[in-house]
Amino acid sequence: MSFESWDLTPMSTITSKPGRAAVSRPPIIASWVLMDMWHHLDTPDQDHQIGALQHKIYPSHSYHSMSLELYHTTHNAGQTTVVLIHGALVSGLYWDLVIPHLPKSYHLLVPDLPGHGKSQSTPFSIDLASHMIAQLIRAHAITGSAHIIGHSLGAQVAIRLASTDPDVVNSIFISGFGMFPRTSITPYIPYAAWAMSRVENCLARPLISWAMDGADIPHIDTDLCTLDLCRQIVAPEEPTEWPVPWPARTLIVAAGKGGLIPTKDSSRDAVKLVEIGRELNDETVAYTHLGMRHPWNRQAPRLFAETAEAWFERMELPGGFVKL
Repeated sequence: MSFESWDLTPMSTITSKPGRAAVSRPPIIASWVLMDMWHHLDTPDQDHQIGALQHKIYPSHSYHSMSLELYHTTHNAGQTTVVLIHGALVSGLYWDLVIPHLPKSYHLLVPDLPGHGKSQSTPFSIDLASHMIAQLIRAHAITGSAHIIGHSLGAQVAIRLASTDPDVVNSIFISGFGMFPRTSITPYIPYAAWAMSRVENCLARPLISWAMDGADIPHIDTDLCTLDLCRQIVAPEEPTEWPVPWPARTLIVAAGKGGLIPTKDSSRDAVKLVEIGRELNDETVAYTHLGMRHPWNRQAPRLFAETAEAWFERMELPGGFVKL
């Protein structure tokens, strides 16, 4: 099972200050130990810190010399562009079950994030990923802007994109956004993730599918899942804070099913994120679905696609969602 069984939110930014840092979820085996440690360290005095830092504008970075474009695939010849942003340690191929269920009227751009898939030669960071996706939209979207779908680490990239380049974003559907406290084990997570990705490839796919309510979790390409990439995603020396408000209308979904395998997203984090998003757009909302696990784009791809379409087209969401 890949990292995408877990919320690999941008551990490219971790803080040593009190509060919550963006921390990724490790592969499924390691999670039973590591997530339990994180949750026990999640004390009230470590609650969300918004404050003035939340409203600080993200520092500008000079990318003008970068002429490379993210590897991406395109699907359909529709007039409405939708960008699908995958999570950590996978690639755009992770959307293969969702794409057939999206409307043919959607022109789809499916990039590989920096450091991932066929964009492996470009180092990963949240800032660079959002910048390069903005470039991609300006170059290839039908109208120069797009609806955005982001899962897990891709949810973090989507929100950063909406904050720094709001002109290219129409509306957003994200799932699997999470914030977790920095702990003493944070510096070791890249090594655990790298090792457990190899261990999980040894597990029978039918067993994983059964444990994950039918989720189709593919094997990880260990040639691409390098220790260096894990370190880039999990960079504990870099500071972080909650996102600044962004103007795009946004649907935030927190998968609600956990149990023995703790693949439940944080509803509390979704609620806090929606509070930030509603500062600039009061249509931003958060929902949970008690039958869905973190990788529900692999568990119920038709439902995932129908949810995206409903949000983008301003229709009622499919059944089963509970407002947070």
